Amino acid sequence: MDNNISFSKISATPTLNSWSQAYNAGKLFAVLSLEKTKDLETESLNISGKNLLERLEQEFFTIEEKNLESIKKAVSSTFENQIEGVAISFAAGAFVNNILYLFGLGNAKVFIKRGGSLGLALDSQNATAEKAAASSGFLKEQDLIVLATEAFSQVVTQDELDSNLNNPDPAQISEALAPKIHKAENGKISAIFIKFQTPQAEELIDEGIEENEEIKQEVQVQEPSLFNKYLSFLKSAFRKPNLRIPLTRKIFLLTAIVIVVVLTVSIFLAIQNQNKAKIQALFAQIYPQALKKYDEGQSLVDLNKNLARDSFLSAQKILQDNQVKFPVKSKELAQTQDLLKKVDDGLALVSPIDKSGLDRSTLSIAVRNGSGKEGIAARGANILKGFGYDVVSTGNADNFNYVGVTIKVKKENSKFLDLLKKDLAKDYTITSTSSDLSPDSSPSAVIIIGK
Repeated sequence: MDNNISFSKISATPTLNSWSQAYNAGKLFAVLSLEKTKDLETESLNISGKNLLERLEQEFFTIEEKNLESIKKAVSSTFENQIEGVAISFAAGAFVNNILYLFGLGNAKVFIKRGGSLGLALDSQNATAEKAAASSGFLKEQDLIVLATEAFSQVVTQDELDSNLNNPDPAQISEALAPKIHKAENGKISAIFIKFQTPQAEELIDEGIEENEEIKQEVQVQEPSLFNKYLSFLKSAFRKPNLRIPLTRKIFLLTAIVIVVVLTVSIFLAIQNQNKAKIQALFAQIYPQALKKYDEGQSLVDLNKNLARDSFLSAQKILQDNQVKFPVKSKELAQTQDLLKKVDDGLALVSPIDKSGLDRSTLSIAVRNGSGKEGIAARGANILKGFGYDVVSTGNADNFNYVGVTIKVKKENSKFLDLLKKDLAKDYTITSTSSDLSPDSSPSAVIIIGK
């Protein structure tokens, strides 16, 4: 194991009907849990689980070029023969240079803590062996990765996990969580905590799983004001004044009027305070939700642009649906509009549409390795996907003698040349651009990354 990767495992004690294991071989890490759902005559869960992990190891280490698709095929092949009457939860992570490839099925999850913020990098809800959940991206220094079975996430809440990950030592994280894991007496609980260190910081971009969240909103119902009722009473008292009212009756009437006025003002203030309390309650309900989604989006901008966009859109919906419920010029409306502006700015960071109006998602690109170094095309593809381009394939160029980056587009797509140069200039030296790509070419653009 490279000295820039440290890790620690935790697994619950197996039971009669459940078993789990945290596994690693080289730069391949995985967690697996099995649970009997039917009382059938099958081999023990222990044997079945170890057979699956052995097959995963064989499939993984026979791959010549390790990338998202090739490893995903190995995972699908490992689990293609389903075990009758057994429920499986599985997550895996493979480190290839500075790229992390993630895979999962059976409601397993992968979390990444970066810069003090915990994000969900992979959720395999509804994923199957035929269609396993998958994502990939670049790692940054001090990243903490957590591979967890479904049962782990049921026992350890995300807030508890976030708190424990403040300790950067994987071994101490496992030690802190061990009492709770073993107290649960659930054989399906398993997790691996991995710390990654590298001298070079790069963007981590996800290709994969969207998380759908439902937000419940409370409808405000305004109660009728009592002020008009008492105002009507006062009017009726003065409607037909008797100019010859005895002194005692005048005093009584004046006292009654004062009492009614005081009572009316008190009720008016009470209703006003009640409405103010309801506005504050609504604000306390929706603003923290929107702020949390905004913060999640900010923490995921470098980690997973697809999930970052989802978080920003969720925050935007909460704020837009509720801002009309706050009074004009109220501090609640001002704070809501300020946060909405920040959300809009966040969405601009993850939108595929450039300020010039060009939509990157409409340009199909093939990325070619013109240097001969492993992983060059995959890295370039991930960078382009992060900007929102439609990367349709990666592979080798016609030779490995290219220097810098060569950009070729079809004539009708020449308007994208300057945008491609701008997007790639941060990471590469652009040596050649042209709009003479063959009209018969399947992709609209070809990017060749040389030495």
